[in-house]
Amino acid sequence: MAKSISKNAIFKAMLNLFNIILPILVIPLVTRSVGKELYGYMGYGDSLTAYFLIFASFGIYQYGLREVSKVRDNKVKLRQTFTSLFIFTSITNIVASAAYMAFVAIYYKNEPYLYTCIIMGFNLVFNLFYVEWVNEALENYDFIAIKTMVVRIVYSALILLFVRDQEDYLFYLYLVIGFNFINNIISFVYVKKKLSFDFSNLEFLRHIRPMLYVVILSNTGVLYTQLDKIMLKDSIGGTTAVGYYYMAQRIMTIINTLLLTVIQVTMPRLSNYLGNESKGEYLILLKRVIKIYFLFLFPASVGLLCLSKEAIYIFGGAEFLAAVPVMIVFSIYMLSIGVEGVIANQMIYLHGKEKDDAILVLIGGVINLIFNMILFYTGTFDMVTAITTTLIANLIVIGLEYRLVKKVIKLDIHLFAFENMKYFYYSLVFIPITLGIKYVISNIMIACLLEVTACGIVYLGILILTKDQVFFELADKIFIKLKLKR
Repeated sequence: MAKSISKNAIFKAMLNLFNIILPILVIPLVTRSVGKELYGYMGYGDSLTAYFLIFASFGIYQYGLREVSKVRDNKVKLRQTFTSLFIFTSITNIVASAAYMAFVAIYYKNEPYLYTCIIMGFNLVFNLFYVEWVNEALENYDFIAIKTMVVRIVYSALILLFVRDQEDYLFYLYLVIGFNFINNIISFVYVKKKLSFDFSNLEFLRHIRPMLYVVILSNTGVLYTQLDKIMLKDSIGGTTAVGYYYMAQRIMTIINTLLLTVIQVTMPRLSNYLGNESKGEYLILLKRVIKIYFLFLFPASVGLLCLSKEAIYIFGGAEFLAAVPVMIVFSIYMLSIGVEGVIANQMIYLHGKEKDDAILVLIGGVINLIFNMILFYTGTFDMVTAITTTLIANLIVIGLEYRLVKKVIKLDIHLFAFENMKYFYYSLVFIPITLGIKYVISNIMIACLLEVTACGIVYLGILILTKDQVFFELADKIFIKLKLKR
């Protein structure tokens, strides 16, 4: 029997909210303790491992989730699919890990961040046990939430207790890698208890081509923010500029992760509908998901834009205030990747058009590369212009992908209709509200608290006054879950 989407969403939201609160407590301590230079080392190491992780994972999260969702009602096919995909990605993880270690040892042997890169490379090794795609496809969101929260509470407690200054940098580095392994291995053991390997009818060739398209998509995705960080490191700013950029990106990612809750928990169900040729049910759920997602995406993006200085100050302290202009652009970029994520994941990918999408994302990536090179050679390439060109490239991709949805897939969907975009217009009222509070109150923390409260009340008031159907349906469901229905 299908699990409740609302229950799945609650567990996923709990986890994503937890993933916001915890970094707010931990990241400021880490950045103040290790300093912007060492934090920049981690930012660069993270970017480097991201390249190799593309080949290590070989698109298993997106592809595995889709394929397992389709066959999850057939126990034999489920075991066979899981076994085939796990063996295949075990090989890719081992090859990618070896290639990474050899690359780092050869090209960074004299760099101060060599050891950081080597240690962070173990994330590739431990990715061998990453099976969260199975848990999500089977909608085991309760297990994912509880397990991850317990692991990260212990991890954060150790950081708060023992990370105090730059001498603790390596201890922090070991914690990051070690707890990533622990998180993965617990999920692996859990999946193996519920799903045994079935080595009969193993299939590899059938999976290679569609997974390769996902790899291409991931590779072209590297031509966006990952490219920015690599070019920043090799240009005027060095690892310090990467640290500023990385800080703004992490804040955006933390918030965006919470917003993606409704998208993530409905992917398996949408895939299952299409796999069972229930396109009518797919469209009904898709249209509802878009409205719910935009209800939260637009106020979050505009709100982050208005509170960029406060966000940087809370996470990084005064030392990172140079990242505020980057944070402003990242808040707009968050809006764009939210819209692009809906089109790419819930429409294009679930319809098996990953090849077409790979071409479109590649076009956007090449455009971003060209923009960056122009800025570099004209002496205008910096943190702000880097993410601005990435934003422009992503907007171009959105236009191309939406055309694919309408002309090729032919979905009866109107993504940019007023019923969806009205939440963006409502959110624009945050701008004068926050500017007014900043003008009157100079204390950053007090102003931040008042700004969040005022904007939240006003947005809620607008939804109530306009009798927003989506909002009231969500409110009713929440009251029912809490047994507080009016």
